[in-house]
Amino acid sequence: MKKILPLMMSLIVMFSLSACSSGNTQTKESKNTEQNRSKNSTNDNGKKQNREDLSLKVSKDEKKTIVISVMGNTPFFEMAKKEYEKKHPNITIQIKGFTTKNMLSPVLLEKYLKTTSTEVLSGKGADLFVLNDSSLPVDRFVDKKAFVNLNDYINIDTSFDKNQYYMNIIQNSKMNGGLYVLPTRFYLNALFADQDAISKTGVKIDDKHNWTWSQFVEVSKQLKQKGSLEFAMQDSPESILNTLVFEDKNFSQLVNIGKNEAYFDSKFFTDLLTQVKELYDDNVLTEQYSEDSTYFRSSQIYSPKDYFLRSAVFYKNATIYQMPHSSDKESGVSFVGYDRYAMNSNSNVKMEAWDYLKFLMSYDMQLQSQTGMFPINKAANEKEFAELKNGTKLDNPKGRQVTISEEALQPLKQMITEANTQVRSNDKIQAIISEESKSYFSGQKSAESVADIIQNRVMTYLNE
Repeated sequence: MKKILPLMMSLIVMFSLSACSSGNTQTKESKNTEQNRSKNSTNDNGKKQNREDLSLKVSKDEKKTIVISVMGNTPFFEMAKKEYEKKHPNITIQIKGFTTKNMLSPVLLEKYLKTTSTEVLSGKGADLFVLNDSSLPVDRFVDKKAFVNLNDYINIDTSFDKNQYYMNIIQNSKMNGGLYVLPTRFYLNALFADQDAISKTGVKIDDKHNWTWSQFVEVSKQLKQKGSLEFAMQDSPESILNTLVFEDKNFSQLVNIGKNEAYFDSKFFTDLLTQVKELYDDNVLTEQYSEDSTYFRSSQIYSPKDYFLRSAVFYKNATIYQMPHSSDKESGVSFVGYDRYAMNSNSNVKMEAWDYLKFLMSYDMQLQSQTGMFPINKAANEKEFAELKNGTKLDNPKGRQVTISEEALQPLKQMITEANTQVRSNDKIQAIISEESKSYFSGQKSAESVADIIQNRVMTYLNE
């Protein structure tokens, strides 16, 4: 259902967006917005809904330059630049990269982080920023209103067809109520499971309702009691703790980077510590890896082909479930956005920058990305699925072949459409949590003591 925009808000947004880019050619539709409101959508009661009949367009004559800041200037960025400039001869795309690779040395990475942070907060940097490095304080940038809320463009640009994209990924990438960082690719977090071993126990698993870590523990205990495998899953307690902390809803209760505040010295966090430790005390989880000894494996899924290969590496007959959540108020498939674009609030070429973002999300460009992750464009993703034809065999790293089947793809397709839980990340905070929580999990320090230490270290980091 199309979102209803009150007339006043529509006009405010329309004029503010139009004013951001001097020299833009205004269409007849945008000049007569009030008289040409769209009448092509209805609600369930059959009542007409109005949507601003406005297609945001860029000038075809005036020479303009869009500056894009990236950590590594990869071949894809260069290819996208050339293709866009062919279609728009008056537009120049300038790529500002610190390297031609996706990885930087520690010294160069620190320089990139400082330079990018300074540019973003000063408002004098690039027009678009690609924010893939998780050490960047994106929350702080958003809190300082350094970025444009791209939802404003989505809601009034009639050339943006929401049906072409995974809007569940886009809308659940919001921060502080707005879409300040737009992912053009994404991947999923999921549990792979040994379906043969689980079926033998007769234990039923419902990962769609109240699939909390507590419920996961109860299910795991039943599997251990009725089955032959020793543990539910192998992973380190520090990794599980970070998984819980960086669930979007949990992270907002523990850290406010924009305001330089942290709340790790809270009962909420000590409860998370206790919850994780109990998983290992009860031998539900184990740190020691032993092949074919666990019912579940937590992992990422980057593509349809990757899904099949991981399934076969982990188990002979694998299925997938959602990752458990920390609260019964939460549910849904976890995802991580990638190639995340943010638009500078002080950019003088906002219309052109928005048009370039739409270009990057187009079918043709999404097919050419080299990240190996799911495209945000539905048709591009469906083409990747279609290429894995029924009966196709893939070579498995373990030496046995994997046979593609449409039936096996259905759970993955459903997960993609249901993904709604954004996983946040911050390398420095994750490292602090991993380093300091070890002493609690080994029994050397109390949960309260470790929480205080983590609180102090995170606050020091936030105030740097």
